[in-house]
Amino acid sequence: MNQFYGKDKLPLIIIHGGASPIDPKGNALTQALTSIENMASICMNNLKSGKSAIKTVVQCLEMLENDEQFNAGIGSALQSDGLPRLTSSIMDGHKQNLSGVISVPYLSNPSKLAEKLQNRNAKILTSPGAELLAREMKLPISSNLTENRSKRWLNKMEQNDFPTSVGFECDTVGCVIIDSKGRLASGSSTGGVGNEFPGRVSDSGTVAGNFASRYAAITVTGKGEQINNDAVASKTETRIRDGMNLADAFTKTFKEAKSRKHSYGLIGLDAKANYGIAHTTNAMPYVIYGANGLLAKFENQSIG
Repeated sequence: MNQFYGKDKLPLIIIHGGASPIDPKGNALTQALTSIENMASICMNNLKSGKSAIKTVVQCLEMLENDEQFNAGIGSALQSDGLPRLTSSIMDGHKQNLSGVISVPYLSNPSKLAEKLQNRNAKILTSPGAELLAREMKLPISSNLTENRSKRWLNKMEQNDFPTSVGFECDTVGCVIIDSKGRLASGSSTGGVGNEFPGRVSDSGTVAGNFASRYAAITVTGKGEQINNDAVASKTETRIRDGMNLADAFTKTFKEAKSRKHSYGLIGLDAKANYGIAHTTNAMPYVIYGANGLLAKFENQSIG
């Protein structure tokens, strides 16, 4: 099932581990889902304790970035020169405020710097400004070159078969949240497609890939150039803002992607806690988590 829709009560969180062409029944996907479910449980406990949606988005992205099986943070794909360059953005729907960093090396948690930019005049940075601000903010600086990832990249380079990540082959990760006060937020983090030209700009730092307002929060994963061309997140949010219900808005976007043979997936919530999942890829590990626990996930579309 490549589309799934429902409704629950506040608070609510959806986390995805990246749209992927991998076997949806593989062990790696099962492991990814287990990790995502654990992250969702931790985040939900904080939401139930009163933590805001935007703060919880950052917490969620940081956990994804610290897990090497995902293409973000320490698990990021390497570019053609053998270095990882990371992109992340967060958006506070209550303020309709996007901030992020694009194609930045030496940061394991770009989402933390994206958070710092929420309250600055310059909302989106790339090198060298991002690194300078990170040092100013005393955020940890790291090469992100793990031995495992470097060895795999070199082996694949010799075979002319480049990996997208160290763990299972996934794409951009992200989450959408509505908190107990009805505030929406979204977040996205990625290491890119792997072996791309240094400095490539993906969708993850733009409103095409990540958008939140008082009406809806949507984040996207997949082929960045296609996502940018389709303006996926902002376009889908506009449909909801203009009165289309979330399921119809997602279905329209999904059909457009299929008709153009585009490869991506999206997750979203609206202000009434309606939720939606749609992807054109073979797999997209996701978890939907409510105040009473797990609502749905990729392997088992309906729980209970």
